[in-house]
Amino acid sequence: MKDKKYSWISFTSFGLGVFVILHPILANIYPKFFMLTQYIGIGLTQYIGIILTIILSVIALLKKNEKKPLAIIGLIMGIIMMIFAGILLYISFNKYSPY
Repeated sequence: MKDKKYSWISFTSFGLGVFVILHPILANIYPKFFMLTQYIGIGLTQYIGIILTIILSVIALLKKNEKKPLAIIGLIMGIIMMIFAGILLYISFNKYSPY
């Protein structure tokens, strides 16, 4: 029986999860950089990162010879940010929103 190892899928799902969590924090710390580059496509990285994190985490969880902790943490971070982004989108598109 082979030893279970972490593969690039687990590390990528964990790294993307960390990036997805840190992206809004970095946007608040360095607002000028993110305001200048947001129109180029940096704003979409949040949503693409959430989807990729969840997909890669599920793939890593389904592999037999894969350690699971990094994939589980990445999946949890992706789901948390999916809920957070969904709430922000709901608030901004609500017809009673002051924004």
